[in-house]
Amino acid sequence: MRVVATAGHVDHGKSSLVLALTGTDPDRFPEEKSRGLTIDLGFAFTESPAGESVGFVDVPGHVRFVKNMLAGVGAVDVAMLVVAANEGWMPQTEEHARILDLLGIAHGLVVLTKADLVDTETLELARLELEDHLAGSLLAHWPVVTTSTATGHGIGDLRRTLDVVLAGAPEAVDLGRPRLWIDRTFSVKGAGTVVTGTLTGGCISTGDDVIVEPGARTARVRGIESRGEQVTTASPGSRVALNLSGIEHHGVGRGDAVVRPGEWVTPAVVDVAVVRIPGEEMPRSSRVVAHAGSGEHPARFRFLDDTGRFGRLRLASGLPLTPGDRIVLRSSARRATVGGAEVLDLEPARRSADAARRLTLPPGGRALAARQWLTLADLALLTGLGESGATAAADALTTGGTAERVGDWIVDAGAIRRTRDMALERVVEHHERHPHDSGTRLAELASLLGIDPARLRAALAGVPDLIVERETVRHRSHRESALDDPEARRLLDALEASPFAPPSPSDAGASAAVTRSLLREGLAVEIDGVVFAASALDAARRIASRALVERGSLTVADLRDLLGSTRKYVLPIAGHLDAEGVTRRRGDDRLPGPRAVAIDQESDSAARPRADTGADAGGA
Repeated sequence: MRVVATAGHVDHGKSSLVLALTGTDPDRFPEEKSRGLTIDLGFAFTESPAGESVGFVDVPGHVRFVKNMLAGVGAVDVAMLVVAANEGWMPQTEEHARILDLLGIAHGLVVLTKADLVDTETLELARLELEDHLAGSLLAHWPVVTTSTATGHGIGDLRRTLDVVLAGAPEAVDLGRPRLWIDRTFSVKGAGTVVTGTLTGGCISTGDDVIVEPGARTARVRGIESRGEQVTTASPGSRVALNLSGIEHHGVGRGDAVVRPGEWVTPAVVDVAVVRIPGEEMPRSSRVVAHAGSGEHPARFRFLDDTGRFGRLRLASGLPLTPGDRIVLRSSARRATVGGAEVLDLEPARRSADAARRLTLPPGGRALAARQWLTLADLALLTGLGESGATAAADALTTGGTAERVGDWIVDAGAIRRTRDMALERVVEHHERHPHDSGTRLAELASLLGIDPARLRAALAGVPDLIVERETVRHRSHRESALDDPEARRLLDALEASPFAPPSPSDAGASAAVTRSLLREGLAVEIDGVVFAASALDAARRIASRALVERGSLTVADLRDLLGSTRKYVLPIAGHLDAEGVTRRRGDDRLPGPRAVAIDQESDSAARPRADTGADAGGA
């Protein structure tokens, strides 16, 4: 299906043309029929001479209903501008034509209606007037067809011309992520909530889980209707009605959008390219009404540069937008269209000072310049290019030297170079200040560099002089073990010489840095302020386990005697054994814990193979 929107001044014959082309009166309300005035959007369908389904969105032409007109043209690619030959170019003709131009609707036709009410000379003047007003806009090359619905003159020519226009307009693209801007919502007895709109971006099917934005309200597609027929899947470019379950009809409205979860960014702030209307004043900063999709949204607008090329738009709530979307800006005070905007960047992460440089880049480069680090999925969402388009953009960035692939990320070349240089500098500085440390903690280094540990780990994989091991980063030239330091070796020897009553590191003449290096490498363990050699705790486990097997329980005094130590040292060891499950405390007694027997069996099995091996060898 192809969808065509009408546009033009009130009472110039838009609805009559749709009726003549489709046989359906698009005016739905009794008030519209009695007054002969279109108030809200109307819909009708026909088949083109080429056999293609065509849907019409008929819009009101009165100045009071411009917001309704904008709701009807926000998602279409083809329009029909209608001008009455007897009245010619009128104020709403001007505003509607401007809106079509601002929305970038490049395909369409102009229809001169009511030709039966004027003579040949007046008709020719009307044509010349059209040329003057449309010059310089996207509408300048649109074909002009003269008609009269009263006599039927030109209707056949209109059908044929429309067929040619539709054949020349690009078909709706399936990017795999549908979006339906809602232009009508109602409730059907026995079915529930129904919303209608023009589907773009991808297919949608019955059973799909969807989200209604803004607000991320969840729903499910219960049924789909297109052109009065029930279908299981609707294609992009179609007029569709979705029956939604899980959401009340009064909870959704015109201007909301139906999308699938996880497929869209919903920014409240966007950077845009500004399209200015000659003669219309746009203050450097102002409140505006932003017409995006089928809705109107209060927003704050400000220019980002002195030339007026770029601006930043802050919406009252986040919307599912993508680069390339067109937004019409109207003055809330004057109720006039003052300009347009093309979305360039979603939720901009950079200062506005560099906008003029950043926003002139292609979509992939623009997104990367704003964020420095992107996954392929991020790139696809932020550019709207889809998976294949994002892959091509990433390849272009990396082959051109703008970016580098780092693990799962595409990273700005300058940013990754700075990160690596700073990391190397900080690690070398750490080694100089703390020569006895094995290195700097990965998490600490990441915090210093303003990056998360996962990204830093990926970045350092490309630095041959830095080694990441056990969450520590060291320079390749730095000693690999704390025991390479004679002072650390002397401290460990002192701790092992008196395993269950060790001297304090300071009494042993060791510095705090040396002590930290032994603790970091697991050669020593600190318990309640006492530093033990790790081998001492291993020995305490074995002694306690064997004693528990023999005695059934132990007291602190028993453990003190077994270890040949004092309460000062035995109490921390006993607490450590409790925590490990070697012992289980009950009152003043320690009973066997879940690890006691296991350790004892391990020690037995460690001795058993030597005896068994001897027997086996003898038998052989």
